[in-house]
Amino acid sequence: MPFLLLSGRFLALTLLAGLAAAASAQVDARRPPLYLVEHEGAKVYLLGSVHVLPVGALPMPDHIESIYTAAAVVGFEVDLSMSADLYPELVSAATDEALIGDLLDDEQRETLHASLREFGYPGPSFDAFEPWFGSMSYGMLSLQGQEQAFGQGVDEYFFERAGFDGKEIVALETLADQIAAFDDLPDASQVEYLMSLVASADQAGPQFDELIDAWAAGDDARLTGVLSDEFEQPDVFESILIGRNRSWIPTIETLLARKGDVSLVIFGAGHLVGRDNVVDLLRRAGYKPRRM
Repeated sequence: MPFLLLSGRFLALTLLAGLAAAASAQVDARRPPLYLVEHEGAKVYLLGSVHVLPVGALPMPDHIESIYTAAAVVGFEVDLSMSADLYPELVSAATDEALIGDLLDDEQRETLHASLREFGYPGPSFDAFEPWFGSMSYGMLSLQGQEQAFGQGVDEYFFERAGFDGKEIVALETLADQIAAFDDLPDASQVEYLMSLVASADQAGPQFDELIDAWAAGDDARLTGVLSDEFEQPDVFESILIGRNRSWIPTIETLLARKGDVSLVIFGAGHLVGRDNVVDLLRRAGYKPRRM
């Protein structure tokens, strides 16, 4: 489940309601993953996001709020303003190939159905969807009752502000691109991931707490640890993280070619850790990202 909260903002397009969050009067010591890349007068800040935050976790620390204020351009994984309009496209993509009801064997089906009934839903609730969509839905259901969840994520928070402030907004990918990263996984990999979530449902709350703590501390080792199970699934890791990391580099390089501009690019913190993460790819391209 933590993997989904760090790797694809499109969860919020279907499962989350943005909630207003109260600002804290205390000094904010959080240091989420943040890098600065400079090139010929251009500055591009890369901020690792969590797509769901505890209520009360916003605004962001002062140093990040200051970067946002200075930025002429703010980048996100996808254009969040189109989320509602693209909901039919999402549902279509989640129902046009092999479905959970057909792919699971009898034991898997009963295990999933029993778990959904425990959450108060009919057992066959996910049967008419593909496993990747079921995984996303199940990941959020498993956090039901978590006291501190859910508030706006970092990206949704800044997207709303950027629109209000009239800042230029860029997207690293389209919703169709993001859906494809999940939808193109082999059926067996989708089923394996879904059933791994069901098997670890009782750990969802503690994992969420660990995720938030690791992100707030900017602790790459702990973030990697939270994601360790997903990193061990090669198909998932390649499609949802590495492939998307690579596809984002050209857009980031376009921002780095804008002399004199300050840009803030916000994406899931999972894209800043592990093999072939965005920072490593930029270093290989000749840039010198610096941890802030």
